[in-house]
Amino acid sequence: MTAMTPEEAKVTAWLADRKDAMVALLREMVDTDSGSYDKEGVDRAGQVLARFHERNGLEVEIIPDGRYGDAVKARLPNPTANDQRPVLLLGHRDTVFPKGEPTRRPFTIKDGRAYGPGVADMKAGLVIEAFVAAAFAECGGLSAPLTMLTTSDEEIGSPSSRPVIEAAAREARCVFNAEPSRLPAGSDFTRADLRGAVE
Repeated sequence: MTAMTPEEAKVTAWLADRKDAMVALLREMVDTDSGSYDKEGVDRAGQVLARFHERNGLEVEIIPDGRYGDAVKARLPNPTANDQRPVLLLGHRDTVFPKGEPTRRPFTIKDGRAYGPGVADMKAGLVIEAFVAAAFAECGGLSAPLTMLTTSDEEIGSPSSRPVIEAAAREARCVFNAEPSRLPAGSDFTRADLRGAVE
């Protein structure tokens, strides 16, 4: 394994120092209702992320949708990069849960594990992505522009956000999605799922 560059070490140290802030953002996201058909709730969860991005120096664009929640796109430009295609961090804010589920089952941590509606699918992944973007905004070290796109209707097949996702993916040099795979019962390995639309 090669040693980290000074920039990588700086980003890693910055992230390691922010566990409490990560948990606080995850709590706020999980305790915000955001079922796929709850436009108001999904938009509220989007505003939580938009405020986080703005506080951390990213440019935020809200892509409105009249039926489902709006998409939120945050950008970290890099005008000195030779290749202006961004690294795309992709995810969704909607959950499968009915309105009121966070009230019935709010965010909790027990024995070092987080619980609550949407923790795994995929609000913890969004927190990871948001903090990675914030780390590069604060520390530098990324040799490309970065974009984070969060959508609102993945759990119902992305009926409105699919064109937004495809447009962002076409512009990107690569795409990362922090949605976890399911581990088969009793397994002790992780697998990588490759998903998406290819044309």
